[in-house]
Amino acid sequence: MIDVKDLRKLREKAGLTQTELAARVGVSAKSVFCWENGTHIPHPKRAKRLNWVLSQLLRKNKKKEISTD
Repeated sequence: MIDVKDLRKLREKAGLTQTELAARVGVSAKSVFCWENGTHIPHPKRAKRLNWVLSQLLRKNKKKEISTD
């Protein structure tokens, strides 16, 4: 599972804004902002979706890096 302390770094590595990540997870951009700032934690259902979305994007980015080398 993704640690919310690393969420901003992972989101940026995936090339997404807070608004874009929010849309993919199905929450508001304010929710992502609060998660990144540690004022709230995602509901377990949302955390699972968040983990899946970021994992897929980071995996896709990793494949792009490998194929361009």
